[in-house]
Amino acid sequence: MLYLKDPREPQKQAIARSWIAALSERDLIIISPQVMNEFAYNVLRKFPAIATAELTQFLLAMEPWCKAPLTAATCLEGLAIHGRYRYSFFDSTLIAAALAYGCDILLSEDLADGQKIGNLTIINPFETALEAVLAS
Repeated sequence: MLYLKDPREPQKQAIARSWIAALSERDLIIISPQVMNEFAYNVLRKFPAIATAELTQFLLAMEPWCKAPLTAATCLEGLAIHGRYRYSFFDSTLIAAALAYGCDILLSEDLADGQKIGNLTIINPFETALEAVLAS
């Protein structure tokens, strides 16, 4: 999501926009509150010139996608995932939330592309063609 606001990476920005547009059009975007929190934190830290009102509008646009749980159970499952797979705790709670919601795919450039955790497959959107994912 952050690449949508990052003009320093025009190629990644274009790819991110393509993924978001295609998945949004098909009502396939699911995020947890943690995604919104991390997005806001990073925008405030990396792009201080972005006005609070603009960030607020962007977060409001993300709100309908915010369906995956962030609960005590996802916290505990995240800790178990962290212990087993050695991902950071925050990445592990994202995985736990995706699993709890029943997601099949988790998009991340920071995790191991192609790794399966339960019924979830991690996909790097900058290394995998959008069409390949939509066709499956």
